Amino acid sequence: MSRLRIWTPLILFSKSQHSGYGLRAPKLWDSYVALKKSVAIPIVSKEAKTMSEENRKSALVPMYLDPEAQGKERKTFICIGVPRGGTSAVAGLMQRLGIFMGEDLPNNYEDPEFIHKPPAHMKSVIEKRNQDHALWGWKFPAAANYLENILPHVENPHLVVVFRDLVATMKAHMRWHNRNQLFAAHEIILQQQKNWFLVERWKVPTAMVSYEKAILAPNLFTHDMATFLGQPLPGEEQQQEITEFLTPGRYK
Repeated sequence: MSRLRIWTPLILFSKSQHSGYGLRAPKLWDSYVALKKSVAIPIVSKEAKTMSEENRKSALVPMYLDPEAQGKERKTFICIGVPRGGTSAVAGLMQRLGIFMGEDLPNNYEDPEFIHKPPAHMKSVIEKRNQDHALWGWKFPAAANYLENILPHVENPHLVVVFRDLVATMKAHMRWHNRNQLFAAHEIILQQQKNWFLVERWKVPTAMVSYEKAILAPNLFTHDMATFLGQPLPGEEQQQEITEFLTPGRYK
């Protein structure tokens, strides 16, 4: 099989001088520097020519699927992405499909127990949630910045990684966070890289989600997410409510 040898752009993490939200590089990324060599990546996909029309429309690209991990009764789903990048819509859908995502959540579905809290606090919350729920999770767009520190306490982790168009996300950062254009672009791209490196490093069942495709085909997105989560499909009435919820502007 043809392969492309590439160099991972580690310099963005090891040399970043930014002190803004989500840009401090955790120890996880320093480990990549030690590789000092290129990575062989297959160029050709065997699935490309046989991909169905429905699959082409799907908002999901599942990765590192593991029947043993997915077949276990107990799972922890972590929804990450970029602020203003579609994670609220995805986390809201996860909740509606039966995943416990926290108590008394705000309209962005971010659990306060996992936002800017010390690792010791999050570990204690995880232990309590593991006792109370077989299936649960949380959403915090920049969680990749701290997940490595709490991984041993996360039971059977599954990742949901949300991607949104760069320009649309930049505009949202400029509007809601008063970001400079250049800083917004750097902030978004760096966080996306951290998320991707986490996926490659952990190699746990992962759903890569396109926010744009999700809102274009909400029924298909619901079906695919329910399948990944191992949850039953919603009935007609609940699907209608989900479709209305996923309409941009409704979930926040």
